[in-house]
Amino acid sequence: MELGFGILAVAFVTAFVVVKMLKPIAYLVNLVDKPGGRKDHDGVIPLIGGLAIYTSVCITTFLFIEQPIFIRLFLLAGGLIVFMGMVDDRYQLSARFRLAGQFLIACIFVYGLDVHIESFGDLLGIGELNPGWLGYPLAVLSLMGVVNAMNMLDGMDGLVGSIAMVSFIGLIGLFGAAGHTTFQYLCLAFTGAIAAFLIFNLWGSPTKNFRKVFMGDAGSMFLGLSLGVLLIEGSQQPTAAFSPVTALWFVLLPMTDMFTIMYRRIKRGRSPMAPDRTHIHHIIIRAGFSRKQALYIVLVLQSIFVVTGVLLHNSTYEWRSFTLVVTFVIGYQLFMRRAWLFVRWSKKRFA
Repeated sequence: MELGFGILAVAFVTAFVVVKMLKPIAYLVNLVDKPGGRKDHDGVIPLIGGLAIYTSVCITTFLFIEQPIFIRLFLLAGGLIVFMGMVDDRYQLSARFRLAGQFLIACIFVYGLDVHIESFGDLLGIGELNPGWLGYPLAVLSLMGVVNAMNMLDGMDGLVGSIAMVSFIGLIGLFGAAGHTTFQYLCLAFTGAIAAFLIFNLWGSPTKNFRKVFMGDAGSMFLGLSLGVLLIEGSQQPTAAFSPVTALWFVLLPMTDMFTIMYRRIKRGRSPMAPDRTHIHHIIIRAGFSRKQALYIVLVLQSIFVVTGVLLHNSTYEWRSFTLVVTFVIGYQLFMRRAWLFVRWSKKRFA
């Protein structure tokens, strides 16, 4: 217990200090986000949150966690996606280049560390579903999916950081209960680092001494990749800490939001990667809620899903858990199709 608090404290303090150190450098190299177009924030905001989180996780794991090949390659591949995200933050890379980079980095985990999907569990109530050799390419696609889901959802202060932190807190409990202390400590490091970033992101100011910072693509992609890797590794045999369907609950909200929006964009003849304001938090804001209220609503939803996944992770009826997942996905589609009704009803009710 004391070691856990120590990891949290060191990760928090390290991320806090790194943010303070990187702020003047960000302005010098123009690694900042400027208002204009779809960006309606005030002032010029440093895009250093992702680098601070990554640096904090590296230092904390070096101090507290043994360094097997998995941890070393985890941090190496994480550093690559952080670097690509920083280049994207600075120079706005094309979607094709980002996807190619994500593919190569995901392959490091899948083929370098043998992080693949051996089983989907008993999702349909007919026995365990094994993908065989398809488990490797499916793992690559899964990692890229989580990376882009978190990246696409990063459109409001505190959103991606809070969603990721809730998921890492849930994983702390699951890995701890299974005796996987290395992964538990890694999740503790992420939680402490993200908490420090959120202080700057949510309560910082664009103009005062305690300046706001953004996570940037470097941070959202790094958190998505890390979460995806830990979910696959933690749900597969021979030392699974939870069932494969449990992993779905941890990324259910961002993944469903991403696929729903991509489908609607394609249906309208647009690129699935084209930015817009049709994410769940945009709908909530249009319904008359403030940004902070929208953040709290989405955070409550994510917490419900993670708690549900944790409570059901030892269930012998995995198909029931999967049925609930499918029910939410279908309900989400129906809600988004009729979101305008919710917006109109909410505005009338609270007018």
